[in-house]
Amino acid sequence: MIKPKPLQLKHALLFFGIPAFIAGLNVYIFMAYLNDQGLPFFFNLVFIYSIVPMSFLIIASFIFLKREGNEITWEVIKDRFRLKPMDRTDWLWTLGLLLFMLVSAGFLTFTAKWLLSFEFMPFPDYYPNALNPALRQEAMDIALPTEFIGMSLAGNWWILPLMELSLIIATLGEELWWRGYILPRQELVYGNKTWIIHGLLWTSFHLFAPWNIISILPGCLALSYVAQKLKNTWPGIIAHGLANGILITIIIVMGIIN
Repeated sequence: MIKPKPLQLKHALLFFGIPAFIAGLNVYIFMAYLNDQGLPFFFNLVFIYSIVPMSFLIIASFIFLKREGNEITWEVIKDRFRLKPMDRTDWLWTLGLLLFMLVSAGFLTFTAKWLLSFEFMPFPDYYPNALNPALRQEAMDIALPTEFIGMSLAGNWWILPLMELSLIIATLGEELWWRGYILPRQELVYGNKTWIIHGLLWTSFHLFAPWNIISILPGCLALSYVAQKLKNTWPGIIAHGLANGILITIIIVMGIIN
């Protein structure tokens, strides 16, 4: 494997900023347009918000791996993206990371409603009420578990594998790109402090949903820290995927069997 080159801040801003800009266009332009054309929000979320753009992040990870001069083999992929076997210590860090991400995000949920009150970026009007922090509790009290973001759940088992697929692709896209490809290059510049810079930049990627910035910040920093400390991308993949998917999976399963 050819060793990665250092990634200076001016270039890192592009590697984080371009996906962030595209994500903003996606949420406020493309998805809004498709909603106006009658595409149900569930499919808008699964394909346009998640599967399509995150598949491009996966592809970009391999394109840039190749541009470093590497051959695309499983051994190179494992080494370059730090997909190392998990030992007992790794699993303990993963569990701790998962719990921290869930607890910190849950504790700071109230900040989303507070940030929305400033109205510097309006909440997308085509989003379901269940996703609006200002209306979320009322919407959940009414809607769960018979439907999920506008999609009737009763007996519709196909919803679960499709949603799980989108969660897997989204997690792999972010983790292979941010922690697999970018983090090792930043470590060559910033050393032990990389996780702070990386975590802040990764948080800024989510500015397309600014109401969530405070609630996700601790988790973004913690995941970056664990990925750098262990030099292993798997704990982030596992904790990130479960943090995003546990509640969604429970809601869908409950609704389907209701």
